[in-house]
Amino acid sequence: MAKTAKCRSKGAGSLVLRGRTWFARWSVDGKVFTRTTGLSNKREAEKKLAEFTAPFKMGSEEKTLETIAARLGGVQAEIQRYEDEKPALGILGAWTAYTNAPNRPDSGQRTMAGYASQFGRFTDWMKKNHPEVTELRGVTEEIAFQFASDLGKKYTPNTYNKYTVLFLRIWKVLHKTARLTCNPWENLESKLLATHSRRELTIEELTKVCGSVDGEMRLLFAIGLYCGLRLGDAVQLKWSNIDLVRNQLSVVPGKTERHSNGKVLQIPLHHSLHTMLTEAPKEKRKGYILPELAELYQRKKTKGALVVKRIRKVFESCGIETQCKVEGYSRMGVDVGFHSLRHSFVSLSANAGSSLAAVQAVVGHSNPAMTRHYLHADQNIVKNAVYALPDVTGITITEKTGKSTHANLDAILKQLEELDVEQLKELVKKTKATLKAKTV
Repeated sequence: MAKTAKCRSKGAGSLVLRGRTWFARWSVDGKVFTRTTGLSNKREAEKKLAEFTAPFKMGSEEKTLETIAARLGGVQAEIQRYEDEKPALGILGAWTAYTNAPNRPDSGQRTMAGYASQFGRFTDWMKKNHPEVTELRGVTEEIAFQFASDLGKKYTPNTYNKYTVLFLRIWKVLHKTARLTCNPWENLESKLLATHSRRELTIEELTKVCGSVDGEMRLLFAIGLYCGLRLGDAVQLKWSNIDLVRNQLSVVPGKTERHSNGKVLQIPLHHSLHTMLTEAPKEKRKGYILPELAELYQRKKTKGALVVKRIRKVFESCGIETQCKVEGYSRMGVDVGFHSLRHSFVSLSANAGSSLAAVQAVVGHSNPAMTRHYLHADQNIVKNAVYALPDVTGITITEKTGKSTHANLDAILKQLEELDVEQLKELVKKTKATLKAKTV
């Protein structure tokens, strides 16, 4: 039978002996609490009882709750200290955590590849300059400022801003995962941009460059000039993007793919480019139009640098300076590159009297500052903008009268051989209608 010890004072509770162990018992507002002291010595058990009942002797429910809350706060602080001491997300694993984070902004595949490269440079910098810091939360504001300072010495203001904006976003996304207490990048100010665009090339320069290349490089330069495409889009074009019968190219620009909801650009083929494309045997019109250059561009380690290097050598071999000094830059700026062909397309089209709407329809600008000038363009106007460009490839054609020039007779005859019966019937029908309209 359990033995009960007498209470020494009101509210002090009591001790109950069960076997050789004393149990503490006390009540609050009619609710009975029982807890073992784990002791067999009565005097020691009384001390434990007093410890148990101390929070409940405050005289009111409010005081009691305050005391319990204070003790819980101490326990929670201890738990937090324990959590803080546990290993957190490492710097090396941060990029994988970011790519898998459900709360990160959506970015295209090519954009994410660029981000991965930028974060890789940061991890390499950390290994060299702060090898003792292995966790993401260990990157302090001082470290962030040091890295930013090194960025400013090596890169342009535009590149500097891209790095800092990316890191600000990564730390924000991984705030909970990495148990971060602050974002070390948030106090970095953006640098004032000293912009420098690629210049357009003169007709003499274009003629010299196109005459100095052959094979895939010759076709790549023609695509850049006559379609106004960026390098990544031009070098990765597939035959499925080309319709030689309708004489047009269809492509979704990689840079604007996510922002423009996959808007497809319909670009008429200039007669010189059309002739080049028809030179390829029909059985080889599969996969990439420029398979060697596409493979070179897609190599993960170089990320297009090898193709850019080849293009730069072409310009330099023609005596064209590709770099220039830009005020405010510590490094030489790029003055001429593949993007110069895009500028040349716009410039030559404008000089030929093409409307801004027509140029916009070809190059696919998405900047609101530019698109406010570009309304919907009639397809015939777009064709005229492309056909009006000069032939700098050395391909001689027979030009017909009218606002636009057409592919030469040989190219047309080649296309006729490839048409099926239904397509030929449709062509004959349209030809008769066109002849009737012109003879009226």
